[in-house]
Amino acid sequence: MTFMQVVLEFLLQKFPWWGVCHFQFDPQTRTIYIHCQNPDKRALILKDAQMLANLDIGIKRFIVVHPSYSDITIPHIPRKMM
Repeated sequence: MTFMQVVLEFLLQKFPWWGVCHFQFDPQTRTIYIHCQNPDKRALILKDAQMLANLDIGIKRFIVVHPSYSDITIPHIPRKMM
């Protein structure tokens, strides 16, 4: 199983309400592009932006893409170690 497959399985388990989206992974920048099919799915993903930003799964940023809207970048927010 590849890194992309593992991450996608995790995301689909964590956020099943996203429905059908297309994912693309850029291993050099550790970025996942989430291509939405309609604005409603985009809105659902944006509601989960804080949870995505806090995930510590080796992804530096998520970029939400929809043809009719500007791309939205959700950067990873590292946890503070005490």
